[in-house]
Amino acid sequence: MISLITGGAQGIGFSTAEHFIRRGDKVCVLDRAGVAEAREKLGADVLAIEGDVTNPVDVDAAVARTVETFGGLDTLVTAAGIVAVEPALDVAADAFMRMMSVNVLGSFLPAQSAARYMSENGGGNIVFIGSVYGSVGAPKRTAYCASKGAVHNMMQSLATEWGPLGIRINALAPTGVRTPMVQDLIDKGIYNMAGVRNRTPLGRIAEPQEVAAAAAFLSSPEASMVHGIVLPVDGGWIANGYTW
Repeated sequence: MISLITGGAQGIGFSTAEHFIRRGDKVCVLDRAGVAEAREKLGADVLAIEGDVTNPVDVDAAVARTVETFGGLDTLVTAAGIVAVEPALDVAADAFMRMMSVNVLGSFLPAQSAARYMSENGGGNIVFIGSVYGSVGAPKRTAYCASKGAVHNMMQSLATEWGPLGIRINALAPTGVRTPMVQDLIDKGIYNMAGVRNRTPLGRIAEPQEVAAAAAFLSSPEASMVHGIVLPVDGGWIANGYTW
């Protein structure tokens, strides 16, 4: 298969690229920075493009280069995203809109561009990276929760519209994931691991490879009848209503 992964130079996106390469995919990673370093780690056969997921010109160019280089596009994974922790009373309008732009528009534009190709070329698969915070609320994460809730609902809307075109689309809802950024917070004692163990029945955060494996499943033939769902990758975090 041929896959395009946004946010593919780091974190969940990078792990997804690694996983897809191991299963035999031809992979393009799109990110705002770090693409040269990602290509060095992923291998010379990877197409690495620097671009902004909120810029339709950059997005369309990435889709076009993927198709031109590899001969098609079967799967899109939208892993680009940002997060901020700030009291709602202090959130500035431009910061709120930035969150919505990167997380929501930055998911929609790649999906739209990929779907334009897929709808004319036999269909395909799209996987949005959402969050458990797209399904529940959390203090000091108002903009982030709003953006991920929008991603989940947008996915369901697109599923109803694009399913007849042969395009399957789903979303993942990870809990906290041990990306380099999160690991740094853990090492500094900032990340609340005690809270994670208390809330999560499996007692830990997710590894990036576990999210990548879920994305691989949703984009595989084994998931051919899975469409329009939000799949938690959270160790039971959402299911647990008993947290004390």
